[in-house]
Amino acid sequence: MSETRVSSIDLTPTVTFDPDSLENPIKPDWFRGVHEARLAKAVGIEQFGVNLVTLDPGSYSALRHWHEGEDEFVFVVEGTLTLIDNNGEHTLAAGSTVGFPAGIPNAHHLANRSDQPATYIAVGARLSEKDQIHYPDDNLKPARR
Repeated sequence: MSETRVSSIDLTPTVTFDPDSLENPIKPDWFRGVHEARLAKAVGIEQFGVNLVTLDPGSYSALRHWHEGEDEFVFVVEGTLTLIDNNGEHTLAAGSTVGFPAGIPNAHHLANRSDQPATYIAVGARLSEKDQIHYPDDNLKPARR
C-alpha cells in the first residue's frame, strides 16, 4: 500500500547556506543570508524540486547562470527582489512569477536589494544527467550538478 506523505513548512528543515564550508568559494558574501527549505524533498518527490527560499537583505540566490536541460520557475511569496538577467534588471514583488526555459541562454539570478527579507518558491527539474549549467560572469566551466 502506498503512503500518503503530508508535511508543512513548519516541519521542513530550513538550511542556511554556509559559504565557508566550500573549498574556494566564489563571492561568498553574496550567499551568507540564503535560507532554503526543500519542500518537495520533504514529501518524497524526487523528479523535481520545490524550494522555499528566503534571501536576507544583500543576499543573492546564486551566481548568474542558465541551464541547458532544466526549466526553472520562481514565484515571489513576500518582499521585493531584483531579477538580473541578460535583458537587464527587473523588480519582482509578492505575486510575481518568472520562468527560465531549459536551453535558452538567459543567465539570471535574484538579488535582495531591499532592507527586508524576501521569500520565493523555486521549482526546477532534477535532471542532473541531462543538464549543464553555464556561469557567464564568472571564470567557471559549464558544470553538471
